[in-house]
Amino acid sequence: MATKEQPVSNPRYRILAEALREAIVAGEYPPGGQLPTEAELAKRFGMSRGTVVKAIDTLVAEGIVIKRQGAGSFVAVPALHRRSSRLMSFTETVSEQGRTSSQKVLSYGGANKEEARAYGSHEPSMLLTRLRFVDRVAASIHRSFIPERVLEQLSAERLGQLLKGDASLYAAFEDAGIAIGRGSEHVSARLATADEAEMLNIPCPSALMVVVRQSYDHQGQLIEAAEAVYQADYYTYDLELVRGTAHEVPHRLRVVTDNSNNKDQKEN
Repeated sequence: MATKEQPVSNPRYRILAEALREAIVAGEYPPGGQLPTEAELAKRFGMSRGTVVKAIDTLVAEGIVIKRQGAGSFVAVPALHRRSSRLMSFTETVSEQGRTSSQKVLSYGGANKEEARAYGSHEPSMLLTRLRFVDRVAASIHRSFIPERVLEQLSAERLGQLLKGDASLYAAFEDAGIAIGRGSEHVSARLATADEAEMLNIPCPSALMVVVRQSYDHQGQLIEAAEAVYQADYYTYDLELVRGTAHEVPHRLRVVTDNSNNKDQKEN
């Protein structure tokens, strides 16, 4: 990492911030990658620890770097932007934003009936668990409850590709002639479990965004019920809100009191 000559008046922390910024842009530190420790940077650049901290804080304020308590500083990964009105798969969402998705199948087997029901699948189902990557950075864990009647419509070849992590679930459905008509989602937040933190390479505890989705065909039959947990730093949910006609608010409020006169009270 080389530094350019800077005007004497330029504070040293800004010189370091610019050097780190250039190294990130050049790909020396990829998205999700960890920066050298504050002590290492202080030694390399001959600066005080306080100067290094101020330089990193500058990059954090710019959204280029994120700090994780107890773990260090990392290059920020641009958040996935989800739009509430569009039903898209993880692969489609990532691809639309000019980025690369990949996945690793963690497990596949019969789903627990009670757990499947809790997510909206009330028939015999299989549970497919996958670790999803954005630009080779672990960003999400997807647990898909898929009714057995749906899986029976997939070809052996397509199912094999899916279980190897070589195919998108929605693409496999569509190849089998299963058209996805609509879906419903519930978005919440919680802390990561120890296992989730290990898989996503984040400190424990860390905040997660949780998206529970049910996808249906045009006849209203369930195709998939899924829980997807995302690193909070990598997930943004975009909503477009329209303000409708407001209800008229009454300007007079009648209050009954113990006053023997029982006078009307007005609130302006």
